[in-house]
Amino acid sequence: MDYFSDLEFVCFGSSKHATGVTKDRSFDYYGLQYIRAGEIYVQCGDHPAWQAEGPLLFLTGPGKKFAYHTPCGGREHIYVCFRGERVSRYLAGGLMPEPGQKILITEEKEFTSLMEEIVRKLQKNSRTGFGEAVLLLEKALLLSGNQPAPRQAGAFNRKIITDFAEKIAEHPEKEWNIEEAAAENRLSEVHFRRLFRRETGCSLNQYILQQRIRYATHLLQTTDMLIKEIAFSCGFGGEFYFSRQFSKFMKQSPSEFRKNI
Repeated sequence: MDYFSDLEFVCFGSSKHATGVTKDRSFDYYGLQYIRAGEIYVQCGDHPAWQAEGPLLFLTGPGKKFAYHTPCGGREHIYVCFRGERVSRYLAGGLMPEPGQKILITEEKEFTSLMEEIVRKLQKNSRTGFGEAVLLLEKALLLSGNQPAPRQAGAFNRKIITDFAEKIAEHPEKEWNIEEAAAENRLSEVHFRRLFRRETGCSLNQYILQQRIRYATHLLQTTDMLIKEIAFSCGFGGEFYFSRQFSKFMKQSPSEFRKNI
């Protein structure tokens, strides 16, 4: 099995309910991070952070700091981390995605089976299993770059959702009446929420929370407002609830965030 000696698997595993937090972590290896279910918040270097719900894939790697966690609840997470000279060929040949890039997995059953099989092969701790895992890893990388586009909503429905998302981003502090917004566009509330998740990658309630947190970080950075004042200005209704939600999302309290600016 010397043919595969130019690749090393550093770590691997899976969890049905992962809650671990990675904060400002630098890696000296690459990692396929497959979120089969649940939400994930990802910050890669200086790139804008993103948050979405699985099934999705992103790559961690050297040269950038990563932070990621699940804002609420847990996530189903399968990971395979590796390094070696063979990775240089993956990069040169365009087989590897950009670190931190969100890749939606639309053929979930096939990709999940593939990732689970890689972990099983490595758990055997045998030369044959190792070689098979390398080949499966290459297949996973190939599939990740060739996922069919998700089924898209019609252009009219897409515009409804994008316009509504922009309005929320402009005024996250408002109390948004979802039932009313859906009725105005002759859609049921259930269908409206489904379209919103399809277009944005997260639930409507989570998007509103995300935008309120974003606005709060802006106020913490640019004003001397009290935490209580910021809470009400961002639509949280109270300092305690705001602090709890901010801490869940940012993994630090509002006062800690302001102190570390």
